[in-house]
Amino acid sequence: MKYNAEELAKVLFYYGLIDGTENEKFNIICPFHDDINPSMMIDLETGTFLCFGCGLHGNSLDFVKYVNPELNDLGACVEHERILQSDKTRKLKVSVKQKSHRNKKRERKQALVVAYDYFYGLKSVDWNIPETEEEINVLEYMSIRGFDHKALNIADCRVNYNIAYPFVFPILDNGEFKGWVGRTTNKYVERKRKYLYNTGFYKRNTLCGIYEENCVPVVCEGFMDYLSIRTRANIKNVVALLGWHISDMQVDKLKSKGVTTVISLLDNDSAGIKGTGYLKKFFDVIRPRYPDGVKDPGEMKGKEIRKIIRESRRNSSV
Repeated sequence: MKYNAEELAKVLFYYGLIDGTENEKFNIICPFHDDINPSMMIDLETGTFLCFGCGLHGNSLDFVKYVNPELNDLGACVEHERILQSDKTRKLKVSVKQKSHRNKKRERKQALVVAYDYFYGLKSVDWNIPETEEEINVLEYMSIRGFDHKALNIADCRVNYNIAYPFVFPILDNGEFKGWVGRTTNKYVERKRKYLYNTGFYKRNTLCGIYEENCVPVVCEGFMDYLSIRTRANIKNVVALLGWHISDMQVDKLKSKGVTTVISLLDNDSAGIKGTGYLKKFFDVIRPRYPDGVKDPGEMKGKEIRKIIRESRRNSSV
């Protein structure tokens, strides 16, 4: 849902949080918690804000409510309208610069360098012997979800500075660094965004995982699905689309390796079924049958994943 971008900009300007508007998306220091690094994302395309630190989110009216918690809904609406009509904000216009394709490409390259430096600047962790409280907490959280210290070591999991996304993984495309992804443990943040990717990350030209020459890779949706298949089932050739729809660039990557057949472990829901159908436009597709009540690979043990793949390959005519 899109809200009014100009109203959000005026509210932020009124409270002295921005000087003007030039970009569609940017981060500011969150005024609602003890924020050191800018953790509140402002999205003027949708007219919304989201703080990855404390989890507060919403539109311009919600922002006014958070600033003035003593006001009821009617009072907040009155205050919101007063701000929009005030002398301070009345003449403020939202002006977003449209970037050229060349500038966007240059920015993506620079963003990749920044992402690389950020991730590999984080402390490398031996998850066999977690040392800090943060490392212990991450290991406990992931253990509850079926990932042990071996899985975290394979994935090169590291503790993040962002408290809303306390751990991050590198996104490797056949070993090439393409960015990083963080997973939130905060249920309030998860309602808005479960995964956080680095600025400039480009999903369409990325296959997260390994796909060797002439292999039959397992194709899944999310990073945690990939991690489940890679570490629990010990399957090497597995890639995550980071979504249910394979892009033309991702298709070209697989075909360039001589891949003609894929195993679809896209989610067991309407989107996953649709995505599997789309895969059939480009490849011979083997679709394992999920156990009743199971939505994705993350809900299965390694031996269960191997079993449904083995059975599907045995029964397939491909």
